[in-house]
Amino acid sequence: MKTLLALVAALPLLLTACATQRAPEVYRNNNMDNSALIVESVDGQTARLIQPTPSDKIDSAAVLEQAKDLPQHQTAVIILENYNEAVVGAQFRDRSLPWFVGLRGLGYQRILFLQGNGSANPDGLVALAEYN
Repeated sequence: MKTLLALVAALPLLLTACATQRAPEVYRNNNMDNSALIVESVDGQTARLIQPTPSDKIDSAAVLEQAKDLPQHQTAVIILENYNEAVVGAQFRDRSLPWFVGLRGLGYQRILFLQGNGSANPDGLVALAEYN
């Protein structure tokens, strides 16, 4: 229990230390493997699996449950829809933290957060942060 509390307390520091912060950059899907998990996060509670098998909008926890059963856990791309911060801040933290914790817990090595624009295709979206 103490270890879990220490991890939760240190998580904000870990998130900022491990993230590759960038000036707004357009994401190009040139060399991403086709086995990547792609999720459209509609808001803090609702998401939709885009790849490998598209789903309807469901609870974010249900998307993580589905991700757990996938054969590969290397790359995850989370498209944050309805996200409007000009600079990564509290809204990003609140929306990305559950995804980061859940996906890292499942063993995903690379987690990329993109700013959505209503398209389910990650190519051409603005990269917000990348965790390797």
